[in-house]
Amino acid sequence: MFSKKEETIILYEKLLEEFEALPKVNTNPTFMELCHMISDRFEERCSQILCFFLKPNAPHKLHDLLIKSLLDAVKIDIPYSLRDVHVRTEEKTSDGKFIDITVTGDNFVIAIENKIGAELYNPLDSYVSHIKECYNNKKYQFFIVLSARRIVDTKEIRKMECHNYLYVNYSTLFEKIKQNLGHYAIEADHNYLTFLFDFIRTIEKRYYFTNMELNKFFFSNRDHIENLISQYDAFKKNILQEQTEHISQLQGRISALTEVNWSLLNGYLYITFNEESDKIGIESNFCNNETFDNPLGDFHINITVWGKKDFDPYEGDLKAAYPNCHIDYNPECGDRVYLHLPRIDGSDTEAILKSLVDCYKTVKEIADKHQ
Repeated sequence: MFSKKEETIILYEKLLEEFEALPKVNTNPTFMELCHMISDRFEERCSQILCFFLKPNAPHKLHDLLIKSLLDAVKIDIPYSLRDVHVRTEEKTSDGKFIDITVTGDNFVIAIENKIGAELYNPLDSYVSHIKECYNNKKYQFFIVLSARRIVDTKEIRKMECHNYLYVNYSTLFEKIKQNLGHYAIEADHNYLTFLFDFIRTIEKRYYFTNMELNKFFFSNRDHIENLISQYDAFKKNILQEQTEHISQLQGRISALTEVNWSLLNGYLYITFNEESDKIGIESNFCNNETFDNPLGDFHINITVWGKKDFDPYEGDLKAAYPNCHIDYNPECGDRVYLHLPRIDGSDTEAILKSLVDCYKTVKEIADKHQ
């Protein structure tokens, strides 16, 4: 017989094993997602990307990969010349409507209504009339609704059928692109090929890769997961409280040992020199690498200079004093420069204090020299 506490641990261990075994979706942001602006209409951006890749003579050098794949998706095989293909977005009709994408060739025209997630409310009859009137010299005329959303509503289906529109789901188009890529990839500009696959993954992430198995797991184990998260948050809070108490004690002791007041802010114990000129200081804190045997984790001390140009006067002396320590010019941290001292076991208070005192004496001497 297991105790209630042991049963809970076994439950959580089983839960984590099931979670690790589930397939995971790549949730890293695509380049398209990184470039998203608040005022940016996703559908219009997709139309612009499609327009570029539909142009056979564009710099991507994928030639007619997109056109062929689109025609394959609607099972149409017609002859055409690549030299005479033109693509445009937002072509205006005589009654003031706009066709998302128009592709014209020597003997064909394709009107594409690009629907990402919205319903099919567009005036398809207007588009058809415009194409028949303006492109009556084209032997082949095709009307396509390209949608990321799966269209199953009978009204929308009837609307497409009534105006001779063919329906293509983005997933079908992407499948055809991947099937046809073959020899196109050899001549392609691989920078643009990367952009194409980034576009594909952006749509797939948003509309297709919902990871039903993972969703089912979360729904089925919601209460246990929420309880586990709650327990883990309490666990982290206890560690943080222990670290906070410990660094507060260090503040009092190091201030007494150096006979100068050290400051404490957001878990960092620090002191600064040369505030009015080339500011330099010592920053220290407990790192987030706690273990069962060492819940405090390691203690990290670094010498910080607040401006890269201010580092120049100190560089030679710091390198001489700490020849084996890493200097970090990290652009993510603004203009600061860090010299990282070796980490110390967070539970070894005496070693921490000794290192802080030695570092204080060294940095003060260097700071005074360049004051």
